[in-house]
Amino acid sequence: MKIAGSVTHWLFVICFSLLLFTSTVRLGVNSMQLYEYGFDKYRVSEDTKIDRAQLSDVARRLIDYFNSRVETPQMMVTTEGGEEFALYQEDDQNRELTHLKDVKSLFQLNYRVQMASLAYIVTYVLLFLLWKKGRWQDLARGVRRGCAFTLAVIVVLGIASVSIDFEQLFIRFHQVAFDNPWWVSSGYLPRLFPEQFWESAALLGVGLVAVEALILGSIAWTVPFIYKRRRGVNCAPGGV
Repeated sequence: MKIAGSVTHWLFVICFSLLLFTSTVRLGVNSMQLYEYGFDKYRVSEDTKIDRAQLSDVARRLIDYFNSRVETPQMMVTTEGGEEFALYQEDDQNRELTHLKDVKSLFQLNYRVQMASLAYIVTYVLLFLLWKKGRWQDLARGVRRGCAFTLAVIVVLGIASVSIDFEQLFIRFHQVAFDNPWWVSSGYLPRLFPEQFWESAALLGVGLVAVEALILGSIAWTVPFIYKRRRGVNCAPGGV
C-alpha cells in the first residue's frame, strides 16, 4: 500500500505539471490576441499585402480548424492590388495544408494529454479526500511538488537554451515532431507566422507557466502554513 500510495502521489505531481503546460498551450492555440499580436509586431500585413481584417479572419479560421469546427484551414484572400488566391499552397514544392493537418494532430494530442491529466488529478483528489487517512495538507504538498517540478523543467529548458539558440531548437523540434519535410515552406505560411513569432510565443508560454506554478505553489504553501499556525494558537493554553 505504501508503494502504491507513493506511485499515485508522484503521478499526481507529474500530471499536475503536465496540466499546467498543456493548458497553457491550449490557451495559446485559441488566443486571437496572440495571433493578432504576431501579425502586428512582425508587420505581416506589409509583408504579405493582405489587409489586417483578413489576417484576423485567417486566425479565426485556424482556431476553428484546430478545434475541428471546419474541415480545412484553406480560404480565399485578396491582396491590396485586388488579386484573389487560395492562401495555402499544396503542390510538389509546398504542402502547407498537409503540414497544418500535422500541426492539428499535434494540438489534438496536447488536448488529450490535458484532459487525461485533469481526469487523473480530479480522480486522485476525490479518492484522497474520501480516504480516511488522507489529509488536505498532504494534498497541498502534492501541489507544491507539482509546481516545483514544473519550475525545475523550466530551469532545465532555460539552461538548454543558453547552449542552443532558438533556431536550432526550432529545427530540431520539427524534425522530432513531424515525420515529413513539409514544415519547410516557401509559401505564405512562414510569412504569416515567422520564426520570431514562435520564439515570442514560446517565451510568453513558458513565462505564463512559471507564473502559474509560482502562484499555485505559493497558495499551496501559504494556506497550510496559516492553518497550522492558527490551529497551534487555538490549541495553546488559554486559546479560544
